[in-house]
Amino acid sequence: MQWIIRFFVSHRNISSLALTVIASLWMLSGNPDQQQRIARILTFSVFYPFQFYFNQTTRIKNVVAENRTLKESFANLSVQVAQLSEAGRENERLTEMLGIARQFPYQLVPARVVVRDPSFISRSAIINVGKEQGLLPFMPVMTTHGAAGKIIQVMQHMSMVQLILDPSNRTSVMVQRSREIGILETENGSDFFIMFRAHADVNVGDTIITSGLGGIYPKGLLAGRVAKLTENRDPIFKKAIITPEVDFDRLEEVFVLKLTPQWASFKQELDSMVTSQSKQAGQ
Repeated sequence: MQWIIRFFVSHRNISSLALTVIASLWMLSGNPDQQQRIARILTFSVFYPFQFYFNQTTRIKNVVAENRTLKESFANLSVQVAQLSEAGRENERLTEMLGIARQFPYQLVPARVVVRDPSFISRSAIINVGKEQGLLPFMPVMTTHGAAGKIIQVMQHMSMVQLILDPSNRTSVMVQRSREIGILETENGSDFFIMFRAHADVNVGDTIITSGLGGIYPKGLLAGRVAKLTENRDPIFKKAIITPEVDFDRLEEVFVLKLTPQWASFKQELDSMVTSQSKQAGQ
């Protein structure tokens, strides 16, 4: 039976014509009563099943097409929802950055991280601002949560930032409460520590800020918090394990502080003094 239906569906034009001719000849060959009986038989045994089959086939095709359209609409709506959600989160971050920029006494250049280098050899990032915005090497970089790194290379429209994750990057810091000075270090880019003198006033939970003594960062930027104190083999020192304030796994927007490195300013002043003294000696 199925092959018959498939045949009629495949050759529906010829099949319809043939059935119509046969039915017409059959009805013409009989009397009026026979013609009515034949019409009823054809209606219930042939025309109605085929009409039902074609109606169901058309309905299924319409359902499939409608389902495809709904899937496409759902996909488009999902993309729009994701874009709106991301725009909302970005707006929150930018609003927070704007608040920080208004409170800060330094000129801040907002930037977006466009490339990350998470390797263990060099922890760096590329930002989308450079010489065109007046940036120079060794300018400090921060987020809304604190110190993040420093610029080490400047191009026309981009700059490379050495993050404090880099083991070669050491930052001069202090305990905000007791003003104890130390150096924030890491050996693997994930575990941070400061070596303090054994009698230093440091407690778990203390806030760590930049000291302003390293020549790069201004004083007072958040750097982290003391998570743990461990006894060292050397009785002269103790080790403070630090949790950084900046979440480097989610580093997206940053600020560059347009500050001339303090040691560079000192060098300029020193060169100026030497030049002045040389002129006076020549006179």
